[in-house]
Amino acid sequence: MKPIGNIRRSQVLSGNGPGAIIDFRGEGGAPLSVVAAGLEAWDLLSGKPGLLNEQRIFHEPLQARLGVKGFRLPPVGKERVGNGERDRLLPAYRFPGWHVCPKCELLQRTRYWGAETGRQELFCSNCSTGRGKRAKKVHVVPVRFVVTCRDGHLQDFPWMSWPRHSEGCSRKKALKLRGDGSGLKGLKVHCTECLTERDLDGALSPGVLAKMKIRCEGRQPWLKNDGCDCTNEPVGIQRGASNAYFPVIASALDVPPFGGSFREKLDEFWGDLTELDDPEQLPRFVRQRIHPLWHDQSISADQLTTKVQALLKMLASDSGDLRINEHMMLCSGSPEDEEFREFKITPQAVPHGMQEFLGNLVSVDRLREVRALRGFTRLSPAEAEDRSAKIAPLSQQKLNWLPAIEVRGEGIFINFAMERVSGWENKPEVQERAAAAHAAAKRTWEEHNGSERPFPMEISPRFLLVHTTAHALAERLSLDSGYSTASIRERLYVSAGPGGMCGFLLYTSAPDSDGTLGGLSRKGRTSELGPLLLAALRDLEWCSSDPLCSSGILSLSEGSGSAACHCCTFVPETSCEHFNRHLDRALLVGTPGNPSLGFFRPLLEKDI
Repeated sequence: MKPIGNIRRSQVLSGNGPGAIIDFRGEGGAPLSVVAAGLEAWDLLSGKPGLLNEQRIFHEPLQARLGVKGFRLPPVGKERVGNGERDRLLPAYRFPGWHVCPKCELLQRTRYWGAETGRQELFCSNCSTGRGKRAKKVHVVPVRFVVTCRDGHLQDFPWMSWPRHSEGCSRKKALKLRGDGSGLKGLKVHCTECLTERDLDGALSPGVLAKMKIRCEGRQPWLKNDGCDCTNEPVGIQRGASNAYFPVIASALDVPPFGGSFREKLDEFWGDLTELDDPEQLPRFVRQRIHPLWHDQSISADQLTTKVQALLKMLASDSGDLRINEHMMLCSGSPEDEEFREFKITPQAVPHGMQEFLGNLVSVDRLREVRALRGFTRLSPAEAEDRSAKIAPLSQQKLNWLPAIEVRGEGIFINFAMERVSGWENKPEVQERAAAAHAAAKRTWEEHNGSERPFPMEISPRFLLVHTTAHALAERLSLDSGYSTASIRERLYVSAGPGGMCGFLLYTSAPDSDGTLGGLSRKGRTSELGPLLLAALRDLEWCSSDPLCSSGILSLSEGSGSAACHCCTFVPETSCEHFNRHLDRALLVGTPGNPSLGFFRPLLEKDI
């Protein structure tokens, strides 16, 4: 197998994972299009399969939540095989299966084009001239359109069926794809036998392929399967469209007490601990096996047993919310009697004049995050909270591992003052606006997923407050911290009720062991954060798209009436957990007609 190009390790998690269509340039600039292969193919190219591979990482709480035993890093570098070495490669298969010659406009399947042994590029034999060093190859181009469905299946566009052939046409002769004008209307599929042709105007519209009796064949070319019965409507999309691949990511921070030194000190006992037949045996096991060898004899056997039980209980649950523990530790600080290499925070005083609005401000000096790829969707992204979403698989059979990366970095954590939040979110006008946003999100969900599964989240006033504030501060931080908005990610902590979570973490990270440079965490100091947050809120008072944005006209396609657009609150989609959905700056700063709607309106009216 010959390498055809390079991608960064992190790109496997951000949009180039198994099932994604990836474009490369071969020798001489020849275009190549492939679909990244499934996880079984990873093992075929690895000297050590599965979790025996050296490039693996672990995060027990996240493993328990996803039902796996560990994670594999996307392969990089070289590995030893026998007495030699070979490159670690990510496998891929050629897709789509149709190409067009840019010179003679011939359109045909891959197997009919010319190829050289050991080379991946395809060329048109009729248009290419010369031999050897003087050869001038005309390389063919992968077609722009493919067909998918909401279950993530993928197949070739029905090129042979697209023209309205004359009666008696055998449909065995080649097609041509002619360019005769701009847009899809200027692209015409021409049959060289019956001489009929049809332009591609409307080829990507919903329902067009169904009217032609084209059905979804249930194919998963990244898994090399033969297809299955699928009742979904097939939809034509562009090969490189943004809706061709939405990765579904599960992530977790490495925070105490379930990470760091406590878990590491249990490592030599871990295999026996997780295989105890009877939970009642745990106290005796800790007392006899672990406690005599424990580094800190000031802790009693009963206390150690309680900590081990809490860890095992959390790891045994595949439905627990890992963010509850993260939020608790970010609010309370790491224990003083333990050192955690991957978690270091410095609580800060809330800036003057903001105590009414903010409950906690924390400068996060070091963190570790593990991001695992669960699967992917096409056409529309899955909600982050929807664990029952029907996502396309990464492998033919469920494996005991998933692809993942680990990153280290730093950031800022802000938690809102709950007393102020509780009073604000109970205002009738605030609840009414959030209810409209929730109803709109639910309608969109049902359009893509049907009504058989309930909408997996609540778009509450609290959620809109936390999410929009995170975006506003990220935009402002990018101007002061030295990091672009694409480098700053959000992590939201929101749950209902008086004791629920209401905060967010903005962080930047890098995949090396040193992490990042500390520029973002320094902005979390009291003296720095106050002016930054105030400036971010001032920026939201007016948008360059007003009055259209503030009146909700720009969000009419969603039906939410929210005040949010690319000019004020949107950030790069890789930075947002919800793909720039569920935002409303009016709930932060109010509207011209109703300023009191804004949570921060009294702050903006103060002279700080």
